[in-house]
Amino acid sequence: MTALMVVELSDDKRLFFGGRGPDGELSEIWVTDDIAKGTKEDFLSAIGSLAELVKTLDESVGAMAKRPEKIEIEFGASLGSDCNLWIAPGDSKAEFKVKLSWGKGG
Repeated sequence: MTALMVVELSDDKRLFFGGRGPDGELSEIWVTDDIAKGTKEDFLSAIGSLAELVKTLDESVGAMAKRPEKIEIEFGASLGSDCNLWIAPGDSKAEFKVKLSWGKGG
């Protein structure tokens, strides 16, 4: 199996998302030329959309008239082959997990 996506950063650094070898281990050995590739700018744009989502959630929580003591939201996120960010259901496989918490007050 190959990696699903590689993002080329500066200084020959790369980020790999998804994909595991036959033994279940992550490894660059399994990366081939037919995987999706993204640029640093593509990646920053995708992560920027996560920031926009968090900002919207924060504004919604802040506007609650009767806010509970604590609110937690957890979801998975994955990068698509076009380097777009996908929010994944909690029970699905995702490249990373995002957990947000708000307490009452300030």
